[in-house]
Amino acid sequence: MDSQIKFVKTCQFVCSGLFLALIASSSQAQDVGVTATEILLGEVQPMSGAASFLGKAGVAGSRLAIAEINAAGGINGRKLRAIYEDDGYVPARSVSALKKLIDSDKVFGITGTSGSSHMMAMMPIIEEAKIPTIVHLSPSPSVVSPRRPSVFMIGPSHDYGAYAPIRYMVEKMNNKDAKFGILYQDDDFGKALLAGYQKAVKEFGLASVAEIPFKRGTKDFSAEVLTLKKNGATAIYLGTLTTESASIMKELRRLDMNVTLSTNFSGQLPVAINIAAPSGYQYLIPDYYASNYDPAGIALMASAKKHLTADEYSNFNRYTISGYIGTQVFAEGIRRCGADVTRTCVIEQLDKLHDFKVGGLSGPISLDNQKGQAMMPIRLFQAEPQSGTVKALTDFVTY
Repeated sequence: MDSQIKFVKTCQFVCSGLFLALIASSSQAQDVGVTATEILLGEVQPMSGAASFLGKAGVAGSRLAIAEINAAGGINGRKLRAIYEDDGYVPARSVSALKKLIDSDKVFGITGTSGSSHMMAMMPIIEEAKIPTIVHLSPSPSVVSPRRPSVFMIGPSHDYGAYAPIRYMVEKMNNKDAKFGILYQDDDFGKALLAGYQKAVKEFGLASVAEIPFKRGTKDFSAEVLTLKKNGATAIYLGTLTTESASIMKELRRLDMNVTLSTNFSGQLPVAINIAAPSGYQYLIPDYYASNYDPAGIALMASAKKHLTADEYSNFNRYTISGYIGTQVFAEGIRRCGADVTRTCVIEQLDKLHDFKVGGLSGPISLDNQKGQAMMPIRLFQAEPQSGTVKALTDFVTY
C-alpha cells in the first residue's frame, strides 16, 4: 500500500512537471518578434538625405496602416508595432540598419527596404534569416530574379514604368514616327528603366536617337540636353528623380524644344510637379497607385489627417500609398495565420495571396506567382503645370 501511495505521488510530481514544461514550451513556441499582445515589424527607409521625401512618405504610410489596424483591435488580439531605421539612402547603412533590426531588435518581419541598390545589398542577410520581407518603395527586377522564397515585391518593375508611357505615346498620341531618346540614372534603377524603353523601341520599331546615362546627383544637364537636340529627339523619357527632371525640363525649354515627355513613377510626386511646373510641359506620368486627386487618394488623406501627426501628414505622396499598401499586405498574411503566427506561416500565406483589394488605391494585389511579385496595372496621368496637379488619362490598365 505504501508503495502504491509513493507511486501516485511520484506520478503527480512528474505529471505536474511535464504539464508546466508543456506550458513553457508553448509560450516559447511563438516566433521571434511575436508576443501574446504584439507583433514587431521593422523598416529600413531613407529618412534623411536627398531621397528623404521617399522614405518619410513610406514611413507615414506604414504608420497610417498600423494606426488603422490597431484602432480596429489589431490582428487576432495582437497589436502591430514597427521600428524604423534611417539609412540615408546609403547601401552600407542599409545593411547595418537591417542587422540591428534582425539581431538586436528581433523584429518578426520587414515591411520597407529603401532603394534598389540598397535592397540588393541587404538581400544576403534577408535570405540567411529567412525573414518575411515586403519590397514596395523601389521595385526592381533583380529583387525577384532569382526568386527568394521569403521576399515579396509590390509593384511592377521599373522597366514596366518606362514601357507603358512609350506605348501610350505610340498608340494614343501618334508618336510612332517620332525620334525617341532617354536619359537614365546609371544604376539599377536607371538600367531597369532603360530596359523598358528598349523593349518598347524594339516592339514598335521606333527610332531611338539617344540613350544617355548620368550619375546620381547630377545637377547640370546642359550637355545631355544639347545632345538630344542635336540628334533631333522629339519624344523623351526621363529616367530621373524629382530635381533632375525639373532641371532637364528647364534646359529643354531654354533650348525651345517642343517635345513629348514622360517621367517614371516618381513624377507624380507633388514636389516633382511643382518644381517642374515653370517649364510648362504637360508630361506623362505612369503609376500603379492612385493620385492625391483620385477618390481613393482623397479618402486615404482624410484618414492620414486623423491618425498621423501634422509633420507626417505633410509628407503624404504616392510613397505614402506604397508604404500603406505594403504594410496592409503584410498584415493580411499575419491575419490569415490566426493565433499561431510564425514566419513560415506568413510566408506561406503571402505566397497564396490573390486579388487582395486595397480600396481603389491600386489594382488588386496578387503574389501567388512564380516571382512573388504583384504586377499591378498602370494608370497614365498628365501633369497640369498651371494648377500643380495631375489628371488621369486612363484607368488602371494592364499593358
